[in-house]
Amino acid sequence: MSSVTEIEAAIVKLPKPQMDQLALWFETFRQGRNTPPPVEDWLKSARGAAKSDLKTEHVMRMSRGEG
Repeated sequence: MSSVTEIEAAIVKLPKPQMDQLALWFETFRQGRNTPPPVEDWLKSARGAAKSDLKTEHVMRMSRGEG
């Protein structure tokens, strides 16, 4: 069973309790697919959290060991 048509044909033959079970599974599956990966959540929370008075030129000097 690999096409939507075949899947639909099988679903309509299910007894109501199994159809309800499938509907619950499918909704859970869909919600899981729409959840961003954990790194996306972390990036959203971290964005803008590191505030500093340092200027880019100062950071560049520090990274070159110029103090």
